[in-house]
Amino acid sequence: MKHYNIQSFSIRNFLFLIPLLLLAFTTGDSKSEYNVPIKAFSVNTSDIDLDGDKDIIIGHLTAWQQQNPTVSILNNYSNGIFNIIDTSLIFSGYQENIFAIKINNDNYPDLVTFYSDFSSGTAERYIRIYYNENGEFNNYTNFNLNSSETFTTINYGDINGDSYYDLVVISNQGKFWGVLYNDGTGNFSPPQYHSVSDYYPSDIACADLNDDGREDIVIGGKTEIFFSYETGFQSLFFNTITSDIETVDFDNDGDIDIIGAHQPLPSNYYLVTLIENLGNENFTIHPSFIFQPVCNRGLTVSDFNNDSLPDLLFQTQDMQHLLIFFNKGNFDIADSVFIPMADYGETTRRSACADFDGNGYNDIVTIRSWGAPLPANVNILFNDGNGNFLEDPITKIPRLTDAVRQENSIVCYPNPFTTETTISFTIKEKGKAQLKVFDLNGKLVHTITNNELQKGNYKFKWDGTDKNGKEVKTGVYIVKLVTGRQNYSCRIIYSK
Repeated sequence: MKHYNIQSFSIRNFLFLIPLLLLAFTTGDSKSEYNVPIKAFSVNTSDIDLDGDKDIIIGHLTAWQQQNPTVSILNNYSNGIFNIIDTSLIFSGYQENIFAIKINNDNYPDLVTFYSDFSSGTAERYIRIYYNENGEFNNYTNFNLNSSETFTTINYGDINGDSYYDLVVISNQGKFWGVLYNDGTGNFSPPQYHSVSDYYPSDIACADLNDDGREDIVIGGKTEIFFSYETGFQSLFFNTITSDIETVDFDNDGDIDIIGAHQPLPSNYYLVTLIENLGNENFTIHPSFIFQPVCNRGLTVSDFNNDSLPDLLFQTQDMQHLLIFFNKGNFDIADSVFIPMADYGETTRRSACADFDGNGYNDIVTIRSWGAPLPANVNILFNDGNGNFLEDPITKIPRLTDAVRQENSIVCYPNPFTTETTISFTIKEKGKAQLKVFDLNGKLVHTITNNELQKGNYKFKWDGTDKNGKEVKTGVYIVKLVTGRQNYSCRIIYSK
């Protein structure tokens, strides 16, 4: 079994977790390579069948006029082992960032992509949504974009604060972006378009940047924010060049920041733009992070070491490595670490991250784009949390049962969990009992009970939400029980 070591000082701090997590490795043939149709160009993750495991969705790059299979779905059926369940759905257009989100009033994520009709002699552009019906995609609806311009990117966010995902698009050539509002039943309003400040938009992202419950729009190109208000949108223009845009709480202070990346031309280096959200619609631009070698477009942000700080992942332009920069906090980025990858002759790569094998650490799926078959065009590397990315899945943490329960302990089962876990313990004498959940930094996440309890056995449930009812991030948490004479804890993994 091959493994790629990326050990660094950022990972060393987490070595103490490994014995506690009881990680084990599967053996046998590599489970890391798969083949889907050619021109795999975008990759996202979602739990398509609601079985608690992250599946993989791949969009294929075809011309707007072509009618080819342009989406592949890899179903995660066994702790990071996948089978291809569908490659026959018909779309058209440049499927640069196909994804699956909850569109209508059921719980299943639906597929969102572009579609184009040339039958009238003039291009009619649409968003086509395939509705997920118990894991099947038999029905779709086209929503007219009312424009013949070429659309380059599609994304989503709750723009008007009604708890439904709306869709946003950009047209690079047309120098505009648009939003289609979701009514909650799977139908969308006609698009409302807005011009940008005289540049060619390259990317679009959504996030609530001013904590008003409405997600705002961030445009890449020269970096512009459109704040969403009930009365309309207000623009804040940075004039800072970014090809890729990500919105994420980069410094873990509760505010969503903006991370951009691009290659200045002509140059032999790559540049990361760090825009810190100071609150109250105030921002500061930190000094750019400049590094070599040059990388492809496709910035990926993910927490690889469970320190609650998102790290940066790039694809090197020479197709020889993945490149990770660890986030040290306070907008300080660590030196790079390289993960070797074979070059199969592809022209571009894209990556996405999720915990595919259920061990609590984010893994990496990378797709390779080329106009002909490759030895493999999907690669998955599994994160063991100890500085290694492996070609075989890492089995889930053994789950404690009452049969192996130690005296004077608390038990969290299942562990890892995706929806809820049951916390079992025994109170030896009547008294005040505090049962709380903390993150690895010691920050209180949720108080489950803080009451006087009688002597006896107890079971409480935790559904992975914090004290405000908001879903917590995937990662390791500590459940702690404190009574007059008892002080016990249990490490638990929430994996969504």
